[in-house]
Amino acid sequence: MPNVMIRDVPAADLEQIRSAAADQGVSLQAYLRDAVHTQAAQLRRRVAVARTAERLRGRDAVPETERQAVLEAIDDAHAERAEQLTDRPAT
Repeated sequence: MPNVMIRDVPAADLEQIRSAAADQGVSLQAYLRDAVHTQAAQLRRRVAVARTAERLRGRDAVPETERQAVLEAIDDAHAERAEQLTDRPAT
């Protein structure tokens, strides 16, 4: 994995980032690595959404009843998973 250095970061910005890292109990390097990873993941999602939008351009929309059924199924699955996690014994 290549090393990357960022130059000319304003002192106030760097102090804010150092403070946030300390609040999370991690090193500055770990905090910045996680921030860069999060940004890269967001960029990958944007590319995937744009590709999907292009593929679907010109197609008919999903009927509202089907859309609502899918969203309700997702909500139900989230609620069920939350209940499973809440009911787990502490380790």
